[in-house]
This record gives sequence, structure tokens and C-alpha cells, in this order.
Amino acid sequence: MSRRSMVEAIRKVPAAPIYGIVVTDFGGEPYEYELGWDDSERDFQWALRLLRRAGVTSDDYILCTTPNHELPWTSPFIRAFREIGATYVPAEQHSWDSRRFLAILDRLPITVVFGLWPETLAAITDSRPDLQRVFSDTRLIWARPEANRQLSAAGVQSLPFALLGPAVGLGLPDNDDLQVNGNEWEFCSRDGELIVSATTQRRTGLVDVPTGVRATVTATKEGGTLVQLS
Repeated sequence: MSRRSMVEAIRKVPAAPIYGIVVTDFGGEPYEYELGWDDSERDFQWALRLLRRAGVTSDDYILCTTPNHELPWTSPFIRAFREIGATYVPAEQHSWDSRRFLAILDRLPITVVFGLWPETLAAITDSRPDLQRVFSDTRLIWARPEANRQLSAAGVQSLPFALLGPAVGLGLPDNDDLQVNGNEWEFCSRDGELIVSATTQRRTGLVDVPTGVRATVTATKEGGTLVQLS
């Protein structure tokens, strides 16, 4: 049996009816919903367009701190890294893995950091407080909101990365407001809280999902949607 024969055998196995089941919580309540194959493909195409707009190329080395339980949100981007041809390396978001995070930065020509957590950043700061030097060779940093604020305070340019209920948002170099997929999700702000609903093409009809995120929503001239964190 060869790798090729195994792949050919797998292709003959009927595909599962859904891509997967997301297990999460909305507004403090546990919730499960289905993610369809078409949903996954559209999410990937959107992530690919967004990364290309940000200037990610096959020359980039990407350090990711995106845990497995976030794959419903982040796997489209991981797949997009592969499609672009970039090299990516995973690291844990926990403070105890910060030494490996720094070792990767020191030993590989990392140009992009994706999904940086405040816990990771706090541990890095304890050992290397000069964050401008730590990230001196990094061209793009997508950081969680708190980590993004900490980097900004330290004089390090970064872009926001945020989970928004069932959706996700990323900033771009020309606009650090969160870019969101308005074709898949409808966004509104009620009493300052971001509320998200699925559009009709999603497999699961999520309606008025409370995100716990304080934000405002604006429409762009091109018909897109931007989310500004409060």
C-alpha cells in the first residue's frame, strides 16, 4: 500500500453530510450548530481574498497561535496559507509555550504573526520587555484585541483579530477596523453590544447571537461591513 493508493481509497469513501459541528457558547450559554461543506468553502474563499489584500505571499513565514477549539473560525485561514504557499508554524497560546514562540521567532524568518494572545504577549514581555526589538522583523501581526492594545502602547504596529460570536474579523494594513464577511453574517449593534445573525445561505440559521463584544457597525462605500471595537 502506497500513499497514492491510500488517497485513492479515501476518495471512494462517501463524504460526511456536514463539514462539522461547532461547539461553543453564546452569551454564556452552551450551543452547538452544524457547519456545511459549502459554508466551509465560502469561508475559505473569503479568508484567501482577505489575506491577499493584506499582502500575504508565498515568501511569508507565519507563526500561528490559534488553538484547535477555534478551528471553525481559523481553519479557513490555515487552508488559505497553504493555498498561497506560505510556510506556517503553530504555537500554543499559553504562557508556558512562550519560550518556544520566541525560539521560533529567533530561528526562523517569521514575517507574519497570526492570532497573538495577550497571555502569550504577557509572558514574552516578562522575559523580553523591548517588544519593538522582539517583533522588529515581523511585517504583519494580527493580535487579539487586548494584545493589540498592548502592542500599540509599546509602539509596535499590529492589526486586530477577534472572534465575533460565530463570525471572525481581521484588520488590514490600510484599515485596522475589523473586516467581516457580510455575505455570510449580518451584524448590528444593540445597546453597544455586537449582535450577529447568519444569512440564509448558511446551513444553520443562527439569529441574533449575542457576542459579548462591545462594538459599532458601519457600511463601506463598496457595500461591505466594518466592525469597530469599543
